[in-house]
Amino acid sequence: MEYSSSSNKVTVEFTDPSSIYPIISTGLQKQFPLRNLYWNSATRPLRSIPLLQIELVQGGSWDESPDVAGRDGPAAHNGATGNLENKHAHRNGGQSGSDGSWKPGRRHQIPGLRRTPYLKVFFLHCNDVESYRSKYRAQIRAWIKRITPPAQSTASVNTQEFHDAFEWLIMHVILPDDGRSVSTSNVNKTDTRIGFQGFAAVNEKLRNDFNGSSKTAVDRVSQVQVDRDVEPARSTSGNEGSSVGWDDFVAKAKSLILSSFDLRVSQYEDDIREKESQRSMPGWNFNTFFVLKEGLARGFESVGLVEDALAGYHELAVGLNAIVEDSDEQHGDRFKDYTNDLSAELKRILQGDSVRDGSGLKTFSFGPGESDQTGEPGEVLGLNLLDVTRKPYRELILANEISIFDFRCYLFAQEVSLLLRLASSPESLERRNEVNQKAVEHRPSEVSPEIVNVEMLNLALLAEVCRRATDFFALAARLIREDLRRSIHPLSRGQARSAVTNLSSLEDPIENVVASWIYSACQSILNATNASSLTNQLAPLLHNLKLPDETSNDSPMQRTGVSRGNLPNRTSSLPDHVRTQFLYSTPGTPSSSETGAQELAGQRAELILLERRILASVGRRWHNFSIGQPDSAIQASSDDPAMDEISLTNTAPTSLSGEELKEVVSRGTLNRFQNKSLEQSVLSEDAFNKAYEDLTMLSLALNILGGKRRSAQTLTADLAAIRFHTTRFSSAASLFQHLASFYNSNDWNRLEIPMLDMYAQALKHLRETQDFVRVGLQLLAKMINDRRPPPDHSSNKLLSKPVPLDHYLQDVIDASRDLNNPVMAPLYKYLGKVYLDPYIRHSHEEDGFQMSLNLQSLLPAAAEYSEVKVKIVSVDDDKRCELWLTSEIPRLIQPGANQITLDTMVMCPGWYRLEKIELRIVNITFDFGTNITTSDIYPGSPVTSDMFDQISEANSMPFLVWPDVEALEVRMSPCSSVHLGKLRLIEIFILSGRNKVSHGKLSLRPCSAGLRLHTVDVDINTDDCPVLDKSQSGSLMLGAVDAHSRTSLRIPYSLESDLTEIKVKVDFLYSVDNVDYAYSDTANLPIQLPLSVNVQDNYQARALFSNFKVGTASSNPARINAYEIHSRGMFQVVMQPPAGKVLNTFAHQPLSLVAKIERDTSKAPTVLPRNPADSMLVLQIRYACIDQEISTAVEEALRTALYQSNLGAFSRLLSAALAGMVRSGLSTQDLETVSLLHEIRLDSFERYDWGQVLNGLQPGTRADLAVWLTKWHTEHTAIYLPQQINDQDLQELIVPVDIPQMPTVVTAWLDLSACQMDGDGAYFTAIDRPLLAEVAFQYSPYWTSEAGNTSITDDQLRITYDVQGSSDTWLVGGQRKGQFGAKAGSTSKFPIILLAQKVGHLLYPTIEVRILERSGQEAADKGIACEVDYINQSDSILVIPDLSSSTVSLAANNAGGGAWLVDSKSRLKR
Repeated sequence: MEYSSSSNKVTVEFTDPSSIYPIISTGLQKQFPLRNLYWNSATRPLRSIPLLQIELVQGGSWDESPDVAGRDGPAAHNGATGNLENKHAHRNGGQSGSDGSWKPGRRHQIPGLRRTPYLKVFFLHCNDVESYRSKYRAQIRAWIKRITPPAQSTASVNTQEFHDAFEWLIMHVILPDDGRSVSTSNVNKTDTRIGFQGFAAVNEKLRNDFNGSSKTAVDRVSQVQVDRDVEPARSTSGNEGSSVGWDDFVAKAKSLILSSFDLRVSQYEDDIREKESQRSMPGWNFNTFFVLKEGLARGFESVGLVEDALAGYHELAVGLNAIVEDSDEQHGDRFKDYTNDLSAELKRILQGDSVRDGSGLKTFSFGPGESDQTGEPGEVLGLNLLDVTRKPYRELILANEISIFDFRCYLFAQEVSLLLRLASSPESLERRNEVNQKAVEHRPSEVSPEIVNVEMLNLALLAEVCRRATDFFALAARLIREDLRRSIHPLSRGQARSAVTNLSSLEDPIENVVASWIYSACQSILNATNASSLTNQLAPLLHNLKLPDETSNDSPMQRTGVSRGNLPNRTSSLPDHVRTQFLYSTPGTPSSSETGAQELAGQRAELILLERRILASVGRRWHNFSIGQPDSAIQASSDDPAMDEISLTNTAPTSLSGEELKEVVSRGTLNRFQNKSLEQSVLSEDAFNKAYEDLTMLSLALNILGGKRRSAQTLTADLAAIRFHTTRFSSAASLFQHLASFYNSNDWNRLEIPMLDMYAQALKHLRETQDFVRVGLQLLAKMINDRRPPPDHSSNKLLSKPVPLDHYLQDVIDASRDLNNPVMAPLYKYLGKVYLDPYIRHSHEEDGFQMSLNLQSLLPAAAEYSEVKVKIVSVDDDKRCELWLTSEIPRLIQPGANQITLDTMVMCPGWYRLEKIELRIVNITFDFGTNITTSDIYPGSPVTSDMFDQISEANSMPFLVWPDVEALEVRMSPCSSVHLGKLRLIEIFILSGRNKVSHGKLSLRPCSAGLRLHTVDVDINTDDCPVLDKSQSGSLMLGAVDAHSRTSLRIPYSLESDLTEIKVKVDFLYSVDNVDYAYSDTANLPIQLPLSVNVQDNYQARALFSNFKVGTASSNPARINAYEIHSRGMFQVVMQPPAGKVLNTFAHQPLSLVAKIERDTSKAPTVLPRNPADSMLVLQIRYACIDQEISTAVEEALRTALYQSNLGAFSRLLSAALAGMVRSGLSTQDLETVSLLHEIRLDSFERYDWGQVLNGLQPGTRADLAVWLTKWHTEHTAIYLPQQINDQDLQELIVPVDIPQMPTVVTAWLDLSACQMDGDGAYFTAIDRPLLAEVAFQYSPYWTSEAGNTSITDDQLRITYDVQGSSDTWLVGGQRKGQFGAKAGSTSKFPIILLAQKVGHLLYPTIEVRILERSGQEAADKGIACEVDYINQSDSILVIPDLSSSTVSLAANNAGGGAWLVDSKSRLKR
């Protein structure tokens, strides 16, 4: 990437009378460019200038032409001053007289055309003051007088114009030889110091003579000490006014240059404001104003203020647009009607064609100045668009001889040049200049590769250049056409520009010129904005896009700056589809550190596409080349026919008739293009296709880097179409494979249909049967969708030549026969309406059910399907079940409406919804699922579509599946008999109905955590259905089952955790007449016991009294039908109350059953069992829950009524539904009421939710049943429970009763024989009166495990007792505590004294008894468990006050004046 530096420098002129420049040139050049300048203007914000390039020229030797301005190095030293000085003085706006003094010279009227130095430097080499006084001071004064006008030689600044303002500076140079010459003549060091003091004196004299005396005077003297070698000069800082060296010179140079620049800018701004105010005055000329304002912009550019310069050019462009749009009457002619080089190119084309035919163009009327054109080709128009030196644009502007096209091209080139300069960082420019300087000095060895390859670019600005170029080229094409039309018959002065000549016959040559110019201009911009970082990222992408056999070096990619340099071309061994996947799997974006890289890539892609459009237009216009892009057919059908402009005035003169002009143009103008690469690209169809493909690949790669995914996909489609039409089917198919999902996801039918057509044809050529079937189905779906009428019924024709559907359908079906695996396709894309009738039908001879599927086929022809399957799933999440309905008889599906009957031999009652439909034609499965999306079948496709939603909505209603009344049914429930000492059971009932089952397989699957089913231990209650095999866990093989039979199986189960409900799924596969059927169901079984039994035991010496509290575990009451305790061993039991009557029990009012248990003396004593299941006593309770009785009664009542009304087919469905609704509507109070009154109150038909059942039936049947049920509810307001419980409702609870093994029983009582008794035989006593009593004990080993044979003897047992009374009731005295030896059958008594503490009925004191086993003298006694039968535990004694009468004295003479107790009598006998 190269940048023009024509205006990127500030000129500094030097005068060297001492010829020391060759000595100081190296050190001086190292100070440049100047860095970090800050320009502060009164009218503008502070500006920063990072780098300022300096161009050194010797006085009278530099040139203002652009060629000299572009030089990088200083001008060669030249001592001549004659003609050079005069020329230089002319540039400075003045001239030198014969005496060397400055004289005013003729100044150019347009200051913007001049380039003058900003600073003039005088190099002085003087060793001593005497030489300075005698020679050099006069030279300096003469130099100042010559270069400055008289007004500038004074200290004050007047109001003269400052367009060419400059400053001057004297640089006093000290060489080391000067010091050595002084030390050679004078040996001592003092003389040497004197020599250097002479330099300081000269410097002081210079300051005094030329700096001025005011405080604000500018310091124009700088002293620098340098060496003769090429090493950088060092700064010197000595005493007595020695120079500060190069730093001082650089600081003063920057200050003086900025001062000159500020003066110039101020003067330019004043002049521009003045000219702007004169815009409305007659004679005001925009071209003159343009050159003046451009001078300011060039001034900004020269000092590095590129943004300000760019803003100036933008303002000029706006002004040019306004001038062009203004009328001619107001401003007159300022622009030439046409451009000479464009007109010459058109003439060359026409003249060359005529020369080949032997004819001439003498009759053509070209504009003046064009008749001398030779017709030979010159430079390629547009290729040097950015070169502003190829024409004297500014001179043409001033002379009003520039065309509008050239004017706009000049402005565009200047703006782009500034943007390109901004795009290059100052550091990069500096290092580039260093490379150039070393190359000029013939030191290439010092140029390192790192410096040569340096590139620090602002990619965002390069992208802006490309964007502006794209916009400008659209305008340039129109301007070129207008320019060329005017050049053939130029308009005369005063003729209206709206007059149009009939030039339709010359449109093709004109379009050739336009195409060639735009094509060349695009290449120019692409070359100017090329960045190596972007090129490096393009290389792998282009490598993957190219085919392995593409090794041509002559391609548009290399002409646009994309090349691999010295790297060898590589070929890939990867398959095409792998390479394409790699291409699109890359991120596609440049590194984050390169700001603007994405924008640059995208904008360069737009320019490449512009080149491709030019190429396609030329190929289609001249050769009718068809590149085969997917949108070509659409564009051809949608483009309007070309419309020719017709002149209504016909005032333009023509030298040839229309036929003659057409004949001349039509001969040999086919390939007359100035751009040779464009011409070579359209010589043949192969060259055209190659060039078009290269441009497409390059634009595609750039769009990928630019992150423009949609544009990249569109270009990928173009590339695939190119390779398809060039019979490279493998590569085309690889690209089409990637595009399929993209187009489908964006629903671009207009582009996708022809793309899929080519894709399918490519796969067919490649014999890729699997992919051909898949893509063919996609194409059919798209074309079917294209034929659907839109919602507004408007026309939707997309293709001028639609693809034949019948042909594709048959090809796809035939190809699918060779497939090993079926191909899936979404059914809704090929069918209009899909509706599953939501009402099942039963067969009177077979189990299972049928349904009807209605289809509207959109296929173009009839097709035979081999199978249709419909999957329905239950809507209840707790009861997950899936059923498949099939139709396996091959039939034809015709275009239009079709109805298919589906059936299934599986029954699983419940509510269902449609989930999936499958229609199989050969090896193609058309699939529709409400729980899947089209993206599951076609990746990248939309989630839903309108037709998908319509089908889903039409089949969204749930439907009811229920068994026929005569069909087989399997029911599950908790076992009616529960033994608490054994495993719980599940009871399974098989109701065979009309079926005579030959054999069956029952499978059970636990659905609750921790549930285990022990099918091996199955118990069957009948011999009619034998279990053939139960070895497999969870499965039972059953034998034959008779029709209308009821088979019951009980299966034990165990739980790892406590659950109140278990979930079990049952599947019964059975065979009837060699036809297999299945019944499936899932049940939630409550396993919580309905009854709760609590027992309380009371031991006596010869009997055990057990009190059983039988209640309900929930709010559901129960009726107890029978209860009994069975004894297996040495006990006799008597129950109270006696059995034989139905008793009610409730949760808050349990039933109390008391059992008296005695040892059976007629049987030998046995050892008590350890296992509860083997207990000698078992409590058996037979009961029925009220809710179950209600369900049975309601079901029986409704079933009977339905059979009587010929509606028995619905009895199984309706009776179970009513029972469930009645049970769910009963509260706890209602259940208790039914338990007491045996009456069930029913509500009206409207109060029950019959809709949830009837909605699953046919509408006609639904209405009839609703009428019948309404009448039945009216007639049956109450249903009565039977007095005796039905056997099917009875349940049994078996509770093992354990007898604790007690070693002994101690009977204790209080003997109050000394106490007085009343007439009823009850003891009573008086308060505070001692009561003599005896505490008695009797020991009995009756309840030991082996009666009379205890292992512990009486001598080893000791009985301790403790009589205790509450402190507020009794005081106990005597032997209230004691210990005595145990002896079976003997009674031990101990006296105690009781003293009552309050009156009333007081309970007897309590007695605590313990039995100890004597262990020895040293060891402590061990306690033995025992039961105490305290006979007086519930007895009480009446305690009364011990007073019958009292005598009280109330005499006045009593001491204290109170009442005295005189006498009292006791109530009890003493």
